[in-house]
Amino acid sequence: LFLLHGWMDCGITFKYVAESLADSFFVVAPDWRGFGNTEHAQGYWFPDYFADLEEILDHYTPDQAARIVGHSMGGNIALMYAGIHPERVQGVMSLEALGMAPTQSTDAPKKYRQWMQQILSGEATKIYPNASVFKESIRKGNPSLSEAMVSELVDYWGVAVGEEGAYRLRHDHAHRYTNPVRYNFDDVVELWQQVTARVGLVMAEQSSLYTMFKKLGRLDQGIDVLNIAKADYTLISDSAHMLHLEQPEKTADCIRRFFV
Repeated sequence: LFLLHGWMDCGITFKYVAESLADSFFVVAPDWRGFGNTEHAQGYWFPDYFADLEEILDHYTPDQAARIVGHSMGGNIALMYAGIHPERVQGVMSLEALGMAPTQSTDAPKKYRQWMQQILSGEATKIYPNASVFKESIRKGNPSLSEAMVSELVDYWGVAVGEEGAYRLRHDHAHRYTNPVRYNFDDVVELWQQVTARVGLVMAEQSSLYTMFKKLGRLDQGIDVLNIAKADYTLISDSAHMLHLEQPEKTADCIRRFFV
């Protein structure tokens, strides 16, 4: 069972879900390039994730189709990969992922300007002066997490720097640069239409993505194009976007029911 993390996250935060799944599955939760404990690259191009995923699948399950779960960015990668190589995927579950917000051609000039400014400025990653400030930042974005989990996330998402107790974020800061290439949802839909695997979807009712997808009609469209059965769609009512952290047991239960 492959668990694919989202943007600004890392594979080890799936541990809270994996603890409930390890009795049923051999769990693999890799770090995407430039996140977690991977090396930083010269640059990042979204299609690279598809090739990275294929290498991972070739290593762990070369002779049979894979079971894949992806959260957020990881979910988008998983669903698109399942359309690129349908024969390599037995089942795919998306956690809080149904594409990204649409863009317009009028966005292009601003996006290119922002990207050029960022990549040429040598802008540095944010430094947190101590663990307490770092924890407060994590709590602000994830107010429902326990103190014990916040403390663990300091080590998972951060790296101690210097001798004064400061932290920097572990991911490559280049991931925060504006993507100069405009997002084309029409291409994503074409890939979704090629998916032959069973597809599951889990959304979080308090998530801004859930609100956006409903407003755009994306939720109904995704369920229709991906042929998601009613029994394979779950809305978790008491969670925001990071449902694998906020509601790990419920998330694990959704995964187990889908794949077992």
